[in-house]
Amino acid sequence: MNKLNKNNRRKKIALILVASFASSQVMAQEAGFYAVVDSRLSYEDNILRESDANADSDGSVVVAPELTIAGILGKQRFSAVYKGEYAKYFDFSDVNYTDHDIRLRADFDHSNRLTSRFDVQYQDKHEDFGDLNTVFVNLNEFNHYTDEGLSGRLIYGRQDSFGQLVLRLARNNRDYDNNNQEFRSYERDLASLAFYYRIAPRTRLLAEMVYQDYGYNPQTSFLDLDNKYKVYQAGVEWAFTNQLEGTVKVGYQDRNYSLDTLRDINGLAYEASIDYTPNTYTTINLAARRESIDSSLETAGGFLRTSYGAGVEHSLTELTQLEAQLTYAKDELVFSSNRQDKRIGAKLGVTYSLLTWVEVGANYSYEERNSTLDTADYKANSINLTAKLSFN
Repeated sequence: MNKLNKNNRRKKIALILVASFASSQVMAQEAGFYAVVDSRLSYEDNILRESDANADSDGSVVVAPELTIAGILGKQRFSAVYKGEYAKYFDFSDVNYTDHDIRLRADFDHSNRLTSRFDVQYQDKHEDFGDLNTVFVNLNEFNHYTDEGLSGRLIYGRQDSFGQLVLRLARNNRDYDNNNQEFRSYERDLASLAFYYRIAPRTRLLAEMVYQDYGYNPQTSFLDLDNKYKVYQAGVEWAFTNQLEGTVKVGYQDRNYSLDTLRDINGLAYEASIDYTPNTYTTINLAARRESIDSSLETAGGFLRTSYGAGVEHSLTELTQLEAQLTYAKDELVFSSNRQDKRIGAKLGVTYSLLTWVEVGANYSYEERNSTLDTADYKANSINLTAKLSFN
C-alpha cells in the first residue's frame, strides 16, 4: 500500500469526522455526548490463522473507542457515531492495523403512522482471515478494505400497530487494496420489503423479501463474480413474557451468477435468534443461520454456510459477570464436491465492575477450522485482559 493512498484515506477520514461532529453540534445540547473505550492486552498463538506449521504467535495491545453525539429536534432524532480499533503487535509490526467506522443517522417522525431513517456510513477496516475460505500463505498483514454506504428506510405503521410495512433501500461500494484481493471489490444495491402483522399483544407474523445485486470489476484473468441474491422468508417474532423473546424466519434463497461457468446456489434459508432469561441474573441466547456467501477464492463463486451459536451471561454478584459462548459452522463449497469446512469457536470470560464507569475482565477464546483440504486447517488460542471505560 503506497504512502499517497494512506494520506488520502487519512484526509477522507478527517473530513468525515469534522462533518459528522459539526452537523451534530446543533442537537448536542438536547441529548449529549457519550463515549466508551474498550481495550485489551492479548496473546494469540496464530495471529494470521494459518496451518500449525506456519502459525506465528504474538502479543498485542488493542484500543477501541466509540464516540457518540446524539440529539433531538422536535420529533426528529440525529446521531453521529465513530468507532475505532487500533492494534499494535509487539513483534510483527506489519500486522498492526487501524480501523475506522463512521456513521451519520437521521430518524424522522412524519406522522402517527409514517417514520423514516437515513444512514451514511464510511468504513476503513481490516479483515480477519478466519472468516474466509482462502488459504493464505506467507502473508504479513491483514486484508484491508474501505466501504462507503448509503441507506434509507421508510416505515408505515408503529411497533404496536396491527400491521407494519418496512421498505429499505441501500447501496455500498467496497474496495480491497492489498494482498491481491482487489478482485473482490464490489458495488452492491439492496432493496427489501417486510410486512409485520400482529396476532397477539406480544406476537407478530412477518413476511420478508430481500434483493441484492452485486457488481464486481475484476482485473484480467480473474472471474467476474457478478450475481443477484434473493431471499424470501416468513416467520414470527415474539416476546411472550419478560423471560422469552425472539425471532425465527424460514424461507428460500437464490444466488444467481452472471457467468454460466459458476454454479448457482439456491435452497433453504433460515435465521433465528432466541433470548431466554430464566431469572434476573441469567440470560441465554440461541442463534442459527443458513445463507450463501461469495467466496474469497479468485477461481470460484459462492459457498453455503450453516451456523449455530449459544451464549450465556450470568451475574455471580452485582459486580461480577460470567460469559460463555459456543459456535459451530459448516461451509459447503458448492464449486468443489471435495471440500467442506467445519468451524468451531468457544469463549469463556469474566468481567468485574470496579466503578460505575470502569470494568475490567479476562477471557479465553478458541477457534478451529477442520477442512477436507488439509492446508485449510488451523487452530488459534487467544488470552485477553480487558478494560472498559464508559462516559456519558
